[in-house]
Amino acid sequence: TSNLLTIGPMPPVSELSFRRAIINLADAGRLGEGEDLNDAILDFFIRLGQWLIPPKGDDDVPVSYLGSIFWKQLRSAYATSGEDGWKNVMNWAKRKAGGLFNNNYGAFAVPINEDLKDDKGQDAGNHWWLALVLNPPGGAKKEPIAVMCLDSMQRRTKKFDPPVATEAVGSMHRYTLEVTEVEQAGYLIIISFEARGDGSFGALPRPEKSKLLVDGYACVDPQLGLRINMPGGDDVPGRFQGQLTFAMDGRCRSSIFELRYGEEGTYGPVKIEFDPFQLTRLQKDVSRYLGGYLAKEWEVNGPLKSLRFEKQAARALVADVHQQENLNDCGVYVLENTLRSLRLSKPFLKTMAEASSQVLSSYPWPSQKDITARKMKLKGIVARLFAVAADKGIADVEKLLKDDAALKKEVLVALTDEKGGEGEAIEQFADSLQKELAARQADKGRSEAELKRKEELVQARREEERLRREEEAKKAEEDRLEAKRKGEGPRKNPTIKKKQSSSSSGSASSSPSRRKEKAAATNKSRHPPSSDEESDDSRRPNNKKTKNNGAGRGGGARGRKRGRDAASRDESRSPSRRRRRR
Repeated sequence: TSNLLTIGPMPPVSELSFRRAIINLADAGRLGEGEDLNDAILDFFIRLGQWLIPPKGDDDVPVSYLGSIFWKQLRSAYATSGEDGWKNVMNWAKRKAGGLFNNNYGAFAVPINEDLKDDKGQDAGNHWWLALVLNPPGGAKKEPIAVMCLDSMQRRTKKFDPPVATEAVGSMHRYTLEVTEVEQAGYLIIISFEARGDGSFGALPRPEKSKLLVDGYACVDPQLGLRINMPGGDDVPGRFQGQLTFAMDGRCRSSIFELRYGEEGTYGPVKIEFDPFQLTRLQKDVSRYLGGYLAKEWEVNGPLKSLRFEKQAARALVADVHQQENLNDCGVYVLENTLRSLRLSKPFLKTMAEASSQVLSSYPWPSQKDITARKMKLKGIVARLFAVAADKGIADVEKLLKDDAALKKEVLVALTDEKGGEGEAIEQFADSLQKELAARQADKGRSEAELKRKEELVQARREEERLRREEEAKKAEEDRLEAKRKGEGPRKNPTIKKKQSSSSSGSASSSPSRRKEKAAATNKSRHPPSSDEESDDSRRPNNKKTKNNGAGRGGGARGRKRGRDAASRDESRSPSRRRRRR
């Protein structure tokens, strides 16, 4: 017998790791048919793709990625805004070389895990979609910045009031159909209807035979859910009320549908038209929170803190992407869209921030067929990695790939499209985008030229008005100088003179003495005094008596002197004073 210790086969590796992203065998099982991807699978393959897909590896990564639970952590601790939630993830961006605003980054990828509710408000599972922030530094550099929502299960609802109605052919309004509401959830179209009949033509036609026409093909075999199921019969009224659910091709982009109820030709067609997709409440919140987070991150860790980051500058938009055709592949869509963004250059991603929704719809977004193929490739490469790791006893995938170039090539092929067809489609999209931007720039140039022309006209009118006023002022000055040379004094204001005269006459008439003087002058003109009449003083006995008494007491000479003094004083007084004395 040999004394050597026999070593059996090595136990299988239970997990794989790549730069702190870890997946185990249970996570790998999520790549099976009908399974949902989880956050571990997303983080593992996106970080692996950041290392393998860019031509220069880590030094040339065009898209930053902070993890699948970044959004959940940002809103934790009852954060009410992106600035408030920044403290919950303040160290996450520091792990990136150069920070979140590294010159290599043209976008910032954020997976969103949304909690769904049914029409009764009950939990209806979770749904992944991707928020791609294009040109993150644009909010501080006055450049275009956009939050592009890539949702593979877009939702929209439209209610009809009054309902859209039709009737059975030849029924004379006895068999009617009304559509009250239509809803789209990804690839599903759900139509709420009510059909009635009075029984004069027998039982109601069955709803299961209905068809939905869209984009030139017919969706058949709808799922039926009835709240009222009364088929009726001969002379027995019938009534159906419920929903028809049609499954579409996920590549459908139309908003116009035509319902053919029942057997072909039984009822008249019903035209149903949706409004364009709009941002949901959560998508608006995502745009607002991410804008606030980037503003705070720029304020604390930005390369140019002196520049203010305008968080409202981010333009939120819904890209018209292909819709998933099942309820399980939303996570694979997030992974595929992120992997494809890693093949784009920073200038291209920056330019996409200016694209309209119409041009974005022409981008080669992944279809359900692409998603199914990618899922199969990922399932195969994970099995291969687990096998190699078990064989070599190494769980670190980065070390395995550095030591095995062939295995590294296999992983790269599993993460990309080796056929190259996607590259041609992206080039066509780039041409369309450049044409749109060129047309927009031309329109902008025309608008600016028209605005400049209007401003020049306004300025010309202002200059003309200024010259006219200067000419008038110059002429007025010349007239003034000419009048001065001719000896004309300054003109008095007749209004002021009139006011002065009226005020003086008013004051004179208001005096009692003036009124007496006027009355005396009137009497004098009517009765002029005669030569032999005595003066007023001689008719005043008291005054005469006083003079005589004075003459007698002081002698004749003294009295005469007093008389002369009084006479001289009378002459020195004004006429009005003399009249008052008389």
